[in-house]
Amino acid sequence: MSKVVFVLAVLTSSLTSFSQDEGSFGEKRVKYGFNLGVNYSNLLHKEALPENASLSNDFGFRLGILADYRLSEIVSISPKAELSFNNSSVHFAHTDGTSSEYRVMPVSLDLMTHFVFKANREKLSPYFLFGPNVKIPISKRSDNSAEFSTNSDLAIDCGIGIDRAGTSFNFSPELRYSFGLLNVNQQPSVQSLRFHMISLVFNFVG
Repeated sequence: MSKVVFVLAVLTSSLTSFSQDEGSFGEKRVKYGFNLGVNYSNLLHKEALPENASLSNDFGFRLGILADYRLSEIVSISPKAELSFNNSSVHFAHTDGTSSEYRVMPVSLDLMTHFVFKANREKLSPYFLFGPNVKIPISKRSDNSAEFSTNSDLAIDCGIGIDRAGTSFNFSPELRYSFGLLNVNQQPSVQSLRFHMISLVFNFVG
């Protein structure tokens, strides 16, 4: 957890140091802020699961910090660091009537670099985004030998949103899908798992 706090502190100080940089667009070239939202895990299997196994997906939530660096009037880069609390698992039913659960990526630190293309308007500006997302699991394996941890993941994010300009900050609801590319599984009974996610995030940038 101390590593997560350190990363967030460094990113926050970096964003603050750049926040006064003025561009040629009549406003600050670099802005920073925070976000929060809900997510829905979409754990998928490529190979067939064991007969006694089934997947479970549900809602979670996320929060983080972000920056918005304008490259031009319509293009910007938005680095983000978000803590994601996920709800996805594999359930196993055993022959003795008991069951067990393998939780996949229960908590992760998501480090994203989104390229944002915005139709700049006076009050409401729709936009499209895409970019890489590195998901680092930060929950520790428990002492129970039946539980396994999760591999890190590399994902591609894409999404849409709308930016509403305010007097002191901009409010941007954003819908994004994260397409996991790597096998995150460490459970020997399962061959491979891909971790996808859909998120509804509310950004506050000033």
